[in-house]
Amino acid sequence: MKYTLLFLSIFLLSCNKEGNHQSEKIRVTGEGKIKVKPDLVILTLSVSFTKPRMVDAVRATQETIDSVVSILEKFSTNENDIKTSSISANKEYSYNTRTPVFIGFQAEQSIEFVLNDIQKFTELTGRLLETKITSISHIQFGHSKSDSLFREADLLAYDDALKSAKKLCNRANVKLGKVTFLTNVQGNQEYGTGNYFHEEINTYSKGFGGRGFKISPEVLEFKRTIISEYEIE
Repeated sequence: MKYTLLFLSIFLLSCNKEGNHQSEKIRVTGEGKIKVKPDLVILTLSVSFTKPRMVDAVRATQETIDSVVSILEKFSTNENDIKTSSISANKEYSYNTRTPVFIGFQAEQSIEFVLNDIQKFTELTGRLLETKITSISHIQFGHSKSDSLFREADLLAYDDALKSAKKLCNRANVKLGKVTFLTNVQGNQEYGTGNYFHEEINTYSKGFGGRGFKISPEVLEFKRTIISEYEIE
């Protein structure tokens, strides 16, 4: 009985050591990048009027918004391309003197539009400049297949991480084992060295007409980062 208890104690101790054994691991980071030319542009248009009477300011704003939407519908490919905000109206004051001076009521509204054919940008802006929009407050470039481009960047980042892990193991003269951890860091879409967009272009509610803007957008860069962990055999 004494020998049986001794054998059982040795067996349990051996199992406990094996259970606590942790294999050596290596953690690496990989990066994947894809560069493409943009094929769409997102415009944010602002319309604002200040009038002595609020009803006149709202009417002028709404009339301009209606004319702008009529133009955008001719350049849109689906109903989600045009997003119009609610109209807002507030008192407007001049602060050029010590005491604020009431100058009227200001009504304003904005529209976000996705132009899916970037080749029509000059034609579209030319038509918009014929209206009484206040400004093109934001111009941002993008790509219609951004989701698939990010997925492809994920694969490139994983390949890059695996390549780094193999190089390190070869240098250390050890064998790379199975992957035990894998995650992708939040990726981003970059335009050259940063987000590529134009700042506000003011038109001051005057219909200029004439030619639209010409653009030379930079290359878009879709980037992902992968963190991988492998066992070392």
